Amino acid sequence: MQRARNVIVILVVVLVGIFIFLEASTTTPIDWSPSYWKNHKKPFGAKVFHEIFTQNLGAKELDRTIYEELTENEMSGNILFFNAFVGIEAIDSDELLSWVSDGNTVFISAEYTSAKILDTLELKKEQFDFKNEFAYKPALKFDTASTSKAFQYNRKQNIQYFKNTDTLEHKVLGYAYVANSDSTQIKHLPNFVKAQFGEGQVFLHLFPKVFTNYFLLDGNNYAYTESILNQLDFEKELYVDQFYKSQKMFVQTSILQYLLTNKYLKWAYYIIILMTIIYIFFEGKRKQKSIAIVKPYVNKTYEFTQTIAEMYYSKSDHKSIATKQIEHFFDHVRDVYRIPTSTINDDFVHQLASKSGKEIKQIKTLLRIIQDIENKKQIEKGELIKLDQLIHNIKS
Repeated sequence: MQRARNVIVILVVVLVGIFIFLEASTTTPIDWSPSYWKNHKKPFGAKVFHEIFTQNLGAKELDRTIYEELTENEMSGNILFFNAFVGIEAIDSDELLSWVSDGNTVFISAEYTSAKILDTLELKKEQFDFKNEFAYKPALKFDTASTSKAFQYNRKQNIQYFKNTDTLEHKVLGYAYVANSDSTQIKHLPNFVKAQFGEGQVFLHLFPKVFTNYFLLDGNNYAYTESILNQLDFEKELYVDQFYKSQKMFVQTSILQYLLTNKYLKWAYYIIILMTIIYIFFEGKRKQKSIAIVKPYVNKTYEFTQTIAEMYYSKSDHKSIATKQIEHFFDHVRDVYRIPTSTINDDFVHQLASKSGKEIKQIKTLLRIIQDIENKKQIEKGELIKLDQLIHNIKS
């Protein structure tokens, strides 16, 4: 008996050791998720920008909402925001624009930003619909001349652009350049504009990846980032936002956090825990008295849910089932993505698309189906199945 137990222990240790060795020696896949966070070394982090630009320029960092920063501090100069989505609320936008009108400068680089700011500046933007003839790898330029310098972005990327820049209030400073394989079809899409507001200026830029490690370290692309930042007045104070970021990495405050961020220390820690569990299991089993088996209470939640569902289904009450599914979907949006569902509008659609990674068209289709169902007293089985499929596609 003792010999068999020892064989089992040795076999478990060997198998676990092989697994841990394979896991520890496996190359970690590249994390392409956008974070724009100053301490992230991954491609779409902003560690290079922070070290080369922010620190060298002596910029001050803002780690609270812009409303709190502007109302609680005496500030003047330039504020730089960059992130995939700069979610400045309406009250914060009003305070920011008031600050700009006093003779200050704001630079926002984001694919999606405050609707309040866009409406105030009378700007409208759209996403370029790539057709088969256009390449998904755009370039960035400062003018539309064929001989002008183009800064290539060597990854597929959807393009946001301004569609009403022919007014006296807006000055186009840069373009996204897209073309087909033989450059017979070319488009220059305005994606960098300057708008005068009161005594100050607002710069809006729709390609925030120019501030990421990947873009800055790719050839001489850093020259593009330098050029757009030269629009700022560096004789005045420069502030860089660190609050409106996709992924914030907080300072490690414990030894355990440090251990778990290092791959090799993490697996050493897991080995210690595993060996401790094995020791307690076998040693405890050898010395302790037998413990009576107490059967746990049976969880019949599933059976109850199935019974209720069958009751609805047998009545062919498809509308009630659809209503429950819609309620669960909006609960999912609030719990998982932290997006309020009290108002369903374009801002809601863009937030959900940004956080879920789904296409805007797909989300709008679901919301249209939901509205149609809510407006009907009864629905058909096919409509219920279609709703279920659309919700499943958004969640997956």
